[in-house]
Amino acid sequence: MRFDLDTLKLFVLVVEHGSISAASEPGHIVTSAISRRLSDLEEEAGVPLLRRRSRGVEPTAAGLSIYQHAKSILGQLRQIDCDISEHRSGIKGNVRIWVNMTALCYYLPAQLHAFMAEYPDVSIELVEKLSDAIPHAVKAGEADLGICAPTDSVAGVSEAIYVTDPLVLIVPRDHKFASRKRIRFEDTLDEKHIMMQSGASIHTMSQMAARALKRKIHLSVLVTSFDAIRNMVSEGLGIAVIPELALKGVDATRYSVVRLTDKWCLRKFKILWNDQLPQSPAAMRLLRHLRNDAL
Repeated sequence: MRFDLDTLKLFVLVVEHGSISAASEPGHIVTSAISRRLSDLEEEAGVPLLRRRSRGVEPTAAGLSIYQHAKSILGQLRQIDCDISEHRSGIKGNVRIWVNMTALCYYLPAQLHAFMAEYPDVSIELVEKLSDAIPHAVKAGEADLGICAPTDSVAGVSEAIYVTDPLVLIVPRDHKFASRKRIRFEDTLDEKHIMMQSGASIHTMSQMAARALKRKIHLSVLVTSFDAIRNMVSEGLGIAVIPELALKGVDATRYSVVRLTDKWCLRKFKILWNDQLPQSPAAMRLLRHLRNDAL
């Protein structure tokens, strides 16, 4: 078979939009012309590629096979174009990163400073999200890259260890745990806990750990920032699990820090990307930078 790239592009649009008329506008071609091109493609293939329905079309088994190959070919062509543009005019473009609060506040700034000093024509769009949402955004192409705390893996999304982020316990200065150096999470469960909002990684991991112990967490206050956690603990409203890095450079005179001994408290952050989608040279260069510079 001999394939015309423009016809393959139109075929992909028709399959994804579910009708020839719906593919007309994004394909910048009239419906009758699309129909002719698809008829030529089916004649070349020797088998029906689309099944006509009352409200549109759907691919046959042969059509689905061609659609999948066409998507791969067109993606590779876009990647070639991106790679050539890199050599022609240098690294440019915008990279979208979905990232959780801890990485956004404490890990990324220094790394991005070094990267942007080397690639000043690259702009970076950072979107703060809860960790559970980030892998799905990378899979769907809403984000070029993602950085999140431990979450379930998502099919089609590649991942690598980004940083190790230890969690610690903070307690008021006059609390009975204040003099301790280490503690098991289980031993904290009779106390009132100040926690991040539902959906936050620390909230999810703490609840899972408590359920594994067949225990419940006695919730005192839910907050949306580490500043709020520190302030609430300082006022004696409860104890809290918090990233150790979130205590760096802040006034620690009103609370005490106790190291947690549980394995799950040594969080391993992940960096995520989607190999199945075409990526710009800027996104791939940033991915390499972040992985090579991971702490």
